[in-house]
Amino acid sequence: MTFKAYMDNIVALTGKKPDDFWKLAVKKGFVKHGKVVASHSELLEWLKSDIGIGHVRANFIILYLRLRGKDPKVSERMRNWAYDTGYSD
Repeated sequence: MTFKAYMDNIVALTGKKPDDFWKLAVKKGFVKHGKVVASHSELLEWLKSDIGIGHVRANFIILYLRLRGKDPKVSERMRNWAYDTGYSD
């Protein structure tokens, strides 16, 4: 599945666009000054409990947040896959 198709699936499921997840993460204090400051487990818990999405989709949104924040924790392999299959800044 492509990055774009995966994101389209999440938008259809939640009604939230990628930018909505970013804004919510900022509001919750998980993103500060354009960088993800929360741990993976904090983000996972938030997305699963507050947003109501499953584990795999929550991990995908975390990938999106980390890509948008240019987080060095994103592996080169994941970054290449995302850009090659539809992610753009």
